[in-house]
Amino acid sequence: MFCQLRFTACRRRAHAAAAVLLALAAARCGEPAQPVATVAASVNRSAVPLGGPVELSLRFTTSPNLAPIEGDYRVFVHFLDSNGNLMWTDDHDLPEPSSAWRPGQTVAYTRTVTVPEYPYVGEATIGVGLHSPVSGERLALAGEDLGQRIYRGAALALEPQAESSFLRYVDGWYDNEYDPDSSRQWRWTSERAGFVFRNPRSEAVLYLRFAGQPDLVPDGRQQVAVRAGDHLLREIVLDTAAPEFAEVVVQAEQLGAGDNSRIDLHVSPTFVPSEVRPGANLDDRRLGVRVDYAFLEAR
Repeated sequence: MFCQLRFTACRRRAHAAAAVLLALAAARCGEPAQPVATVAASVNRSAVPLGGPVELSLRFTTSPNLAPIEGDYRVFVHFLDSNGNLMWTDDHDLPEPSSAWRPGQTVAYTRTVTVPEYPYVGEATIGVGLHSPVSGERLALAGEDLGQRIYRGAALALEPQAESSFLRYVDGWYDNEYDPDSSRQWRWTSERAGFVFRNPRSEAVLYLRFAGQPDLVPDGRQQVAVRAGDHLLREIVLDTAAPEFAEVVVQAEQLGAGDNSRIDLHVSPTFVPSEVRPGANLDDRRLGVRVDYAFLEAR
């Protein structure tokens, strides 16, 4: 009987202690945290077709009383549907580490976000915040909190993709490759690679994101000529291995009169990895540039 009474008393004390801890936690959560910065976001257009690109501008203006931030936080960008459900994210590093932020400082930058072909058409809300990649903690910011320290950024209408936006990769391409760490996939071109698509019969823009290996060719430069038949649409010179995002405008008359149109990428010079680095690389393909995004949008 004594042991049972003692066990009951211990259990009551444990329950009481747990209740105190929960109360203290609730009190702490109820205390509003001081925002480290004011956040603002905007996009360069109000509507974008599924699969298309949009420029996202972000600005963080730090508090004049900002205390040093321990650790480097990442930006998370949530694309939410009209019911507030998460569709996809665009998490990325800040251009200036948060541990180096100073009081009253403005950190502003613009990045190109490519919209996935997500099965949703309608109004979307862009939510922004800062989180620790180590602990998962989210910093308090000044702005409209959508819940869980996700702050309202900008609105964006997602529209259906036009038939002419469906690109077929025809001759001159190697098979898809995939990086599981970044979830990116790409295709290498040979010296000439083409897209075929439904003729929009209007001016259009071909958006491309690609990277070369100019360090593996003579003179350290590669040239990409974008052509529609005999029409030279744009020439792009690559002198670094950094990805290049390009907009190529094509006039309606340059797309021809047929139901289908074609645009080609001509790369010079190309390279064979096994010849450039014998023994270190067994890849014997003749490569041009690595394309990880291509989208055509009629205007």
